[in-house]
Amino acid sequence: MKKIMLILVFLFVFQVDYANTSDPLLSQAKEYSLNENYSDAIKMYKEYLNNTDDLELKNVYIEMANCFFKIDDKDSAIKYIKKAITKYGFNEEDFIYNNVLDSKLSKYALSVFYDDLDSLYQKYNATLN
Repeated sequence: MKKIMLILVFLFVFQVDYANTSDPLLSQAKEYSLNENYSDAIKMYKEYLNNTDDLELKNVYIEMANCFFKIDDKDSAIKYIKKAITKYGFNEEDFIYNNVLDSKLSKYALSVFYDDLDSLYQKYNATLN
């Protein structure tokens, strides 16, 4: 039974990830980011956000935050993490377990707005009602 559940979870995660990476804009943005071409990655992520119908964009905002952090634009990195929190419910557990968020950025972001985390998450909760 455990194996079946594990397989089902794996397939679900793979399908969600595949659905996002099948978009050419998003794929190109990720490629730029992997090649440390963060400015072009940011442009592609922004273009993707402007043209997508996807409703689950939490990790796209986090990937953009990573890119901004890598080019030392910490204010923009924080801005995009805050958007991931208020629009898509990125929470404390995500800061720990999300495999997309850069660990140094995670520590930095929490040091900047840890005290505001509850109010940011309440903004997200208000959108659900």
